[in-house]
Amino acid sequence: MRSDPIVVVILVAVVAGCQFQPRGADLDAAGSDDAASEIDGDVSTGDASTIDAASAIDAASAIDAASTIDAAIAIDAGLDASLCPPACTSCRADGTCVIDCGPAQCGSGVTCPPGRPCEVNCVGNRACETGVVNCLQATSCVITCNGTDACDAGVDCAGTSCAVTCMGTAACEDGGVDCTALACNITCNGTNACDAHVCCSGADCPGGSCQASGGGCCDCDGCN
Repeated sequence: MRSDPIVVVILVAVVAGCQFQPRGADLDAAGSDDAASEIDGDVSTGDASTIDAASAIDAASAIDAASTIDAAIAIDAGLDASLCPPACTSCRADGTCVIDCGPAQCGSGVTCPPGRPCEVNCVGNRACETGVVNCLQATSCVITCNGTDACDAGVDCAGTSCAVTCMGTAACEDGGVDCTALACNITCNGTNACDAHVCCSGADCPGGSCQASGGGCCDCDGCN
């Protein structure tokens, strides 16, 4: 059977019309898809990098903070151990050893630990009566003997400076005060206070560095 030429032409035109798309539309669509993909990729990549960076910073900060705290604890523990030897009642922040003795409490005497400033407080009757207050190895000394027979066995001090106060009846009486520090400042106030002697580097204390009142003594040869 012979096909009708008119029918064939119509069918070809219909098929061709259905398949035809302008080239510009294809390019626009492709470009839109590519651009969208790039944008999505940039956004996605950027978000992930930001999150990773923030997480890394947070982790590093946490580690640093923990390390700092641990170091501070270790340092504090070391300072506590070094600043307060057993002989000290307490210690100041600068390392000064403070030794406090009440009435008849330190009868056998007091010895300051070496290599640090020392402050001794013998306060009360017979607070440091029968033993010497020894501050020969400290870097500096501040010694207070306040009370009857306080520091009766005497005081020995050295270092860069030594300040001794013997106040009360017979305070520092039998042992006297021997200062070999670079600078001495001694006060003897009370009946027979420092009566045995007060010597600065084996001689009388110069220039008013020893002051006596109320029956106290400031003579290197004693006042017996």
